[in-house]
Amino acid sequence: MSQEALSQIRTLIAERNFDQAEASLRGLLPALDGAEKIYGLDLLGDILRKTQRLEEACALGQQELQCARTLYASETLALANVLHNVAMTLDCAGKFAEAIPYAEEEVAILRKTLKDDDKRLADALLALAKHHYEQGHFALARDMLDDCLLRYSKISGRKSLGVSACLNNQGRILENLGENEAAIPLYAEACAIRQELLGTHEDTAFTLLNYGTALAALGRYREAAEQLLACKDMYLALGLEDSPYLQAARDNLMLCWNKVCTPC
Repeated sequence: MSQEALSQIRTLIAERNFDQAEASLRGLLPALDGAEKIYGLDLLGDILRKTQRLEEACALGQQELQCARTLYASETLALANVLHNVAMTLDCAGKFAEAIPYAEEEVAILRKTLKDDDKRLADALLALAKHHYEQGHFALARDMLDDCLLRYSKISGRKSLGVSACLNNQGRILENLGENEAAIPLYAEACAIRQELLGTHEDTAFTLLNYGTALAALGRYREAAEQLLACKDMYLALGLEDSPYLQAARDNLMLCWNKVCTPC
């Protein structure tokens, strides 16, 4: 019965019916134990993240991890999955330094339990690199992304979403290091991959924003405006009118237009 109820809650979350999903889940959780309880806590954490209740999500993540450490052995994929969720929740809350040890523990488990060419290991390394990037550990993050890029290229080919994520994140590191020119071809390739594989998607729009902003920083305003306009239109098409990234696209687009338009 609980499996059926959890499946229905998962459907409600997919439909973004968060209030009903949360009410049902909180009523069900006291009756759950073992792996089902951990799964229920995971679903509740997903609701809290998606409704931007990040402090609650972080506290819940610790509760879920405590249950997982009691239930699972120290080197199991199930524990690694919970560690991943805890780290990503902390990342969403801007607690990047706190996320790193959980992500490192996850990677250590995956290295021991998976083959070296398993995509799940590449995904975990990509997330760990992101945590380090947010802490300003650019050299370390760059080395990790180089490793991830090789892994994704071998596993899925050059035209893959993993490769596009590595290229996008490498571009951001180069910008932070003041190497805007070197970032341009990385953003261009990441955009091409995401437009082909995802089309109109939040990740595509984000890379278009990065691409346009980097071009603008180099004074290539007409090219930048083209990418930023596509970015703006994509966020609007996705219904993300309140996104701060949409506002950033608009601000940078206005800057570009002001630079290329001659006053009457």
